[in-house]
Amino acid sequence: MPAATPTDLHLTRAARRAFPGPATLLADPAHRERSRRYLADLARQDGQELPAGLFDPASGSPGQSYAEMAEALVRGLVSPDEPVDLLVLAFSGHDMLPGRATATYLSHVCPGNPLAFAVCDQGSAAPFSGLRIAQAYAASGGRALLIAVEQAVLPYRTRTPGPARHQGVALLHTATPAPPAAPGGSPRMTVLRQHPDVAAGDVAALATVELATLSAGWPDARVVLGADLAAAWPAHPTERVTVTPPGQPVTGLWWTLLDQLTAGPQRPRPAVGAPLSGPVLAADYDPELRYLCLVGWDGTATPDDRRPDPGR
Repeated sequence: MPAATPTDLHLTRAARRAFPGPATLLADPAHRERSRRYLADLARQDGQELPAGLFDPASGSPGQSYAEMAEALVRGLVSPDEPVDLLVLAFSGHDMLPGRATATYLSHVCPGNPLAFAVCDQGSAAPFSGLRIAQAYAASGGRALLIAVEQAVLPYRTRTPGPARHQGVALLHTATPAPPAAPGGSPRMTVLRQHPDVAAGDVAALATVELATLSAGWPDARVVLGADLAAAWPAHPTERVTVTPPGQPVTGLWWTLLDQLTAGPQRPRPAVGAPLSGPVLAADYDPELRYLCLVGWDGTATPDDRRPDPGR
């Protein structure tokens, strides 16, 4: 159901980053051995064994830490004089240092020592749920930071492939009373919908209705579809539609969405007094947990975009 609050959620700044190397803490033999024992115990309960040499630093694949990834995003995105009031960390699979209270740690390193939540066990719906928390909290004003992260090394077999690489996306929001959207201002989240228990055979019909409703009256509306939703909806529309590349089920949609929400060399910022462009809609489907989620933003450009080069 759509979230309803008396305030709007405005995206004021965003960052994204790939993390090609392993977690720094895993270079420490003591941390590496504790993580190996912890994960070996968990895997053994399911009748699995960790692959030999997984935690050998020479292998180059010990995996990443969400605390380290998110801290780098926070430090690159939030200035010390910009206290954050709420931080939501969204992820699906665990990282390679699962014993750490990551959200609590991030509250400590983030300016403002914000109230912090972690949203997990929801697959690709986790960042949408994080936005719902941020929107509900928005009534009290202040800044809300959503961070979505995923790392690529899983120490046991899974039914679905893991992420292709370590990467994260951070979205910094402010909440203000609902003013008329101003050209050149911050994108304003206009709708957020999460549908649970949607069977794969029902995805296409429901997504068709939802996107048609949300884009009604806007012939220039742009749509970003998650790779899993596109796979479950082979006959999806293609005009003004961008499909996220496969391999990043949690962060991929948001990584691609930033290209649509922010101005770039091919999309100059709108001039003052120019009409608003159509909305930007994003949607994804989790085939394992059967969540269909949609979010919509007005079409203004972000004033401060600190996205590092995707290759970093």
